[in-house]
Amino acid sequence: MISACAITDKGIEKIALLELDEIIKVKGKAEDKVVLFECKDYDELMRFCYKSQSTQRAILLFSSFNFKNQEELISKIDDCLKKINLSDWLDKDKTLKVECERIGEHSFGSQTIEEDVGEKILAAAKKKIGFTPSVSMKGPDTIFYVFINHEKAYFGIDFVGRDLSKRNYRIYSAPAILNANLAYALVRLSSYDRKKKQKLIDVFCKSGVVCIEAALYATGLSINHYSKDFAFKKLKILTGKDWDDYFKKIDSEAKLEKLDITGSDQMLRNVEASKRNAKLAGVDKLINFSRIDVEWLDTKKDEKSIDLVVSRIACPSKHTAESEVRKLYKELFYQAEFFMKKGGRMAVITENTTLFKESITPDFKLVQEDDLWSGEQKFQFVMIEKR
Repeated sequence: MISACAITDKGIEKIALLELDEIIKVKGKAEDKVVLFECKDYDELMRFCYKSQSTQRAILLFSSFNFKNQEELISKIDDCLKKINLSDWLDKDKTLKVECERIGEHSFGSQTIEEDVGEKILAAAKKKIGFTPSVSMKGPDTIFYVFINHEKAYFGIDFVGRDLSKRNYRIYSAPAILNANLAYALVRLSSYDRKKKQKLIDVFCKSGVVCIEAALYATGLSINHYSKDFAFKKLKILTGKDWDDYFKKIDSEAKLEKLDITGSDQMLRNVEASKRNAKLAGVDKLINFSRIDVEWLDTKKDEKSIDLVVSRIACPSKHTAESEVRKLYKELFYQAEFFMKKGGRMAVITENTTLFKESITPDFKLVQEDDLWSGEQKFQFVMIEKR
């Protein structure tokens, strides 16, 4: 068994736990912005890296620990290095790099930790395996990763090499769009079930990210299908692996069948952006995008036909008057009362849901609330159900 750590945003840990069970059939343990788990081999960890839609990065975990200051942090990493078989990861013709991601206030910076840990690794390599590895800041073969979340540190080998939340399909943008991981979390919190063939609509689709993430989840097509550049492909311990065959087997599991997923928006440019992004993601033929104002939804959707409304909605702000948002919510509920099934759910996310909750009509009941983050930006999630 090997230990691993998935890094995600606050509030999304529960979704990462779901994915662990679905993708590699293992249970994990959630901590703040982190999920800890064990795999039977490297293939399982790589599979999770390739398939996960909720995580930013995944590392092969050597050690996790609390610390009080910089000296204790470096000392504990040094102790950890003494127990690692460095010959598995380092070779004379392989390069290395240390990366540090740091959250919270500390008396030290990330670069300082990278330099200190790098020195410890080089010294340990010379002592234990008889040579000093080469360091490369661009395109290293092995990335030693230090994730510091306030007073807790996680140290290991980066198996990804990039931020997985930055989707390659998100080329065409729109104002106030969600981070892709957060959009995926919204889809999963909505209770969208790919097996039940539910009808889902995003009534404010912007650049299509919610619909695209739902389609990728429903089909099993990896978000990395067209971007198989992973740090694990360069690791010494995996030298000689047939990567084409490895990815081909996973990709063959996807089922690209037509879905009942619709994205609508009042702005034509947003609809066009959504279509282009969906094409880049490989799911454009599975989603229907169209320009529809909210007040016209009842003319386009059959009565009691929709299972799920999943959307990032506006809220009152310095740019948007409360009266304007209140009018929008009123129209949304009027339309939803017509086209949503009994027991259907509306899952929304925004910076402040106070006005939305005040606008809930008697036809709906509040069933769930939660706080989710995208970096340091806090969002509020609300789900209501049609009576």
